[in-house]
Amino acid sequence: MKRRQSRDLAFQLVYAMEMSSESRESVLKRFSEISAKMDSDENAYALQLFDWTLEMTADLNDSLKPILQHWSLDRLSKVDKSLIYLGCSEIEMSQTPASVVIDEMVELAKVYGDKESPSFVNGVIDSWRKKR
Repeated sequence: MKRRQSRDLAFQLVYAMEMSSESRESVLKRFSEISAKMDSDENAYALQLFDWTLEMTADLNDSLKPILQHWSLDRLSKVDKSLIYLGCSEIEMSQTPASVVIDEMVELAKVYGDKESPSFVNGVIDSWRKKR
């Protein structure tokens, strides 16, 4: 299974929800063409990551506030916020080593974020991991 593709799709789903007020079902419908090109294991893991992230959003809103000193969640870029939430959720809910998840989120930040995103995402997720 190629987890990177699963994480990429999960990021796109989380980001789409962050950018709109659409329901989970509506977002999934918009991305059905992309997910149809993935094998069933990749698609299943992407959906699992997406659901874990939605499930943990309220807890992450609270637990990330002390880590984001001098920043509010509203000031984060939507890309960075989506990657941070996705990474924290995968660390919390899966058996994947935190270092692997963080590396994957940094790689996605290089693709989707700005030049500061990789180090910012790395630092926030690692700080969250150490405090949980």
